[in-house]
Amino acid sequence: MIKQKEALYGLVVSGLGLGLTVIEAAGELEPLTVIAKKFDSPKSETTSAIDIITAANLERIQEDRLINGLSLVPGAQGLSTAGQTGNIGTVLIRGLSTKYMQVVVDGVRLTDATNGGNNFLGNAQLFGISQLEVLRGPQSVLYGTGAAGGVIGYETALGKGDGETSLSAEVGNFGTFRSTLLTEGTMGDLSYALGAGYLETENDPQGGFLRHDYKQKFETLALEWQVQEGLLIRLSYRGSENELQLLSDSGFGASPAGIDTDLNLTALNFEYEVNPWCSSQVTLGYYDESYQADFNGFAVVSDYDRTSLNWANQIEVSDDVKLQTGIDYARGDYKNLNGREVDYRTTGAYLNGTWTPEENLLLEAGLRYEDHNAFGSDVAWNVGFVYELEETRTRLRGRVAEAYRAPTLLESEAFNSGFGATQSANPNLDAEDILGFELGIEQDFGDHTLDLTYFQQHLENAISRGPVTAGSYQNVNVAGVSKVSGLEFSSTGALVDEALRYRLAVTKQFKEELIDVPDLRFSFDLHYQADVWSAGAGVTFADAASYGLFGTSDSYTTARVYGEYEVNDSVTLLGRVENLFDRDYHLSDDGFLPISGQGRSFVIGATLKW
Repeated sequence: MIKQKEALYGLVVSGLGLGLTVIEAAGELEPLTVIAKKFDSPKSETTSAIDIITAANLERIQEDRLINGLSLVPGAQGLSTAGQTGNIGTVLIRGLSTKYMQVVVDGVRLTDATNGGNNFLGNAQLFGISQLEVLRGPQSVLYGTGAAGGVIGYETALGKGDGETSLSAEVGNFGTFRSTLLTEGTMGDLSYALGAGYLETENDPQGGFLRHDYKQKFETLALEWQVQEGLLIRLSYRGSENELQLLSDSGFGASPAGIDTDLNLTALNFEYEVNPWCSSQVTLGYYDESYQADFNGFAVVSDYDRTSLNWANQIEVSDDVKLQTGIDYARGDYKNLNGREVDYRTTGAYLNGTWTPEENLLLEAGLRYEDHNAFGSDVAWNVGFVYELEETRTRLRGRVAEAYRAPTLLESEAFNSGFGATQSANPNLDAEDILGFELGIEQDFGDHTLDLTYFQQHLENAISRGPVTAGSYQNVNVAGVSKVSGLEFSSTGALVDEALRYRLAVTKQFKEELIDVPDLRFSFDLHYQADVWSAGAGVTFADAASYGLFGTSDSYTTARVYGEYEVNDSVTLLGRVENLFDRDYHLSDDGFLPISGQGRSFVIGATLKW
């Protein structure tokens, strides 16, 4: 193990040495972020650490699932501790589990105190998006409860220029087949994109999993109408129908299970430029998640829907002062087969501002008040700065922020699941408070950008399951402070020339008092683009961790290769190999049914455009 880590550290240092051999500027435009301010803004004006991966880069590395696309983001890890493709997903950001982060799609938040993001994360496709953004650290000022770890966001892409249609198909071992159809373009003042896809795979069942078959149909729609100068209306839809068939044996005989999950998101957005210094947007969102499962004759059925209305404004008070302010309202409804039915409503208002007292210095401060119908109210705040040393193009960032996570109604109310101990009610649960600090440095060498961030977060009033007495238990707030801290490093750029590009992400965890996560994670991708063909390779390493389960996963290193060949302007062939060296490892272990990572897989395919 020590030699393996030393080799990985050596690879990091060698990669940086190669990267620094070229210093000339590439002339690329600075990426814009949407989720950092809820309006388009330069990444350089963000006091939080943020990573942006464009759709072109995701397509280049042939990653089409959300939890896999996070592999090249420092501080974040996407995986499924329950199984392979199609099972519930998990995202860890800065040592915090899924319940401490938010997913925002097309400006609409999908999770709240009645529903987590596990079903969405397990099934989310990156098909037809513009870019993937990961904003790390406490973000409750703009996003409210449950954004302590950060926010993951993306938007459905719109067509540009003349209409274009693409059809793609892939086949591989483990009974894998994937096909997508996308048509997009503009017609006068209307931009559009319409897509659909199908995926099926038998995965790679190992150990206690005897079968792990998954089928998915997914659809996307985006329309944007330029009604008049300064007024845009945008409508988008993303949906999927997912079917998972399982057969497992944990030593007590084979147990079949069937799980059907339907996900639907509709967003309607109005954006109006009131005048050159004031823009306003209103977003109406509706998200529905239906879950139906049969575990060897035991039915589990639930339905969740969330309706939200957001009004956001950006005001340029002067050349030096910008404000973001808005009001949010949301209602989430949850019910299940056991007669459990809850509704959860929140109303929040926020004000966030940036001030540039001199050309190279930006200061930021924000405040939010939010009221929950079941748990009272909470307040969040943040302060931060960005300072750029002009001569060396070095950018310094610092930020302190307080966030919160309101208890879920499923944590506070009485509940008898039919499995094990009964949960008794605790209406006096308080919100968890998270105080986060980060300090970062970015160095721009033209062809290369290096980013190093130290973070530390303190969680108070952590909600945890209390002891079981007389067959029941109660969720309680735990006294004391739990800490997480670590280092995040990323580097992107070109080696030797523009044709050879790389992306590196390293996370070193120091404290992990909330959940056991890998002490070290490392991902590296290298890609070469020639005239009509391209090829790339990637490697990922993760230390052993328990992820809050009973057993500990293996530490592992996996490699992948991928490539494309452009036959002509209309036809492109592609192929990839995942887990190139067929590494056998346990991804997670709950003490009953260890989950194995997928073995070596081969995929070939083609894309036709017209």
